[in-house]
Amino acid sequence: MGVTIYCKKTHRSIDMGAGGFLLLRRKISELAGEPLSTHYAALLDVPSHLTGELRQAFYKEFDEKTAKMIEEKKADIKIIDFLLQSDVAGRIRYGACKKLLKIIGDYDDNVLYGYCGRPDCAKFADFKAILQDCAETKSDLVWD
Repeated sequence: MGVTIYCKKTHRSIDMGAGGFLLLRRKISELAGEPLSTHYAALLDVPSHLTGELRQAFYKEFDEKTAKMIEEKKADIKIIDFLLQSDVAGRIRYGACKKLLKIIGDYDDNVLYGYCGRPDCAKFADFKAILQDCAETKSDLVWD
């Protein structure tokens, strides 16, 4: 199942699989720094042996830590919102896009986040361009 990320007003878009989107959001969490990076990594690496009540307890503790990080201003709620929304469909406002651009700064990489066989395979710079479009046109960033 793929994800299309786009600026609602300019319609600039990129496509990627769920794995590419996971890598992209993991990179954003790393660029946001500690303690968010480690906290988000814990969510992505939930041990498979946690089932039932143990798994529920993990998620409850994760949510409590998330709320505490926001309350103590150790993580920005707009960045957390981007990271924790559904992989399948979501949106952030242009203010969150501005925050993401600030965190990203001049970062770029050569990782192929999109479909490698396609000539328009999404890269980090493509994602950053969409964020820029959203910030400049005061538009939502949407993925579905």
